[in-house]
Amino acid sequence: MKTATVNLLLAVTAVGLASLVVVDQTKQEAKLSAAIAPKPPLTAIDGNAVRRIVLHNAGSPDIQLEKTAIGWQLTAPVKLPADLVEIGTITELLGAETHGDIDASKIERAKLGLDPPRSTIELDGTVLAIGDIEPLKQSRYVEVNPGKPDAHIRLINDFPPELVDGEFTDLANKALLPFEADITRIEVPGLIVSKSQVGPGWTSTPTTEAATSPALQAFADGWRSARAIATLPPLVEGSAAAKADVRIGLADGSEYRYALIDKAGGRYLQRLDLPLSYQLDPGFAEGLLKLATAPAATAAP
Repeated sequence: MKTATVNLLLAVTAVGLASLVVVDQTKQEAKLSAAIAPKPPLTAIDGNAVRRIVLHNAGSPDIQLEKTAIGWQLTAPVKLPADLVEIGTITELLGAETHGDIDASKIERAKLGLDPPRSTIELDGTVLAIGDIEPLKQSRYVEVNPGKPDAHIRLINDFPPELVDGEFTDLANKALLPFEADITRIEVPGLIVSKSQVGPGWTSTPTTEAATSPALQAFADGWRSARAIATLPPLVEGSAAAKADVRIGLADGSEYRYALIDKAGGRYLQRLDLPLSYQLDPGFAEGLLKLATAPAATAAP
């Protein structure tokens, strides 16, 4: 009788332990599923459909962008083509994965950097108020449509501060000239390259051994496709940048004028009509300022 009782107790214990194992395994699987399940996006808006963006930073003019038939354009504080990569980073915020909701009734919005916000991004009427960084996971507090009935605060992965620092130059297109610019004249220190008036091709002043037809064409093509590695605010002010070291004339009569600046080991072109500088790639900068030298012919053995 005692043996039967013991066996029964052991059987019940075994069943209980097995149940605990199953429950624990189920909990672990639920946690794993929750960890790998996609988190809800910041909004349900398709960023590709956005046509107008306004960036507001206290102390800086609003930056306005519009999507036109020829792509995204900066319309304020200056008129200039915008960089599609940077614009994409902004519109992607609408669908950013979130890491949790914040109950605004249980915490002061000012403690999250949302009253007032660090900056705001308006995308076709939807407003994203940008707050502080949450210290544990380094996520960013963002409030969607503050002050409206559908307002909510969520955490998202932090993003480059250049998007909301109030500098329009961060969003400027990296191309030095308009897309498919029809160049007629290029002036750089010590060299002028012009479209030939008597036929196809280019001429140079002064005429040197390096001024071959292929070299002149490569020089013009290099300017037509030239892109900066970064767009920045002006590097020098006033009379120091007044002299046009580089002039690019186009067939429509427009002219792009730049000051050539060497600073901190880098080479830059600062536009004289806009508060904008282009940082040149060191590997390509010389190709925009000098004709390529043809390799010396190797003597036959």
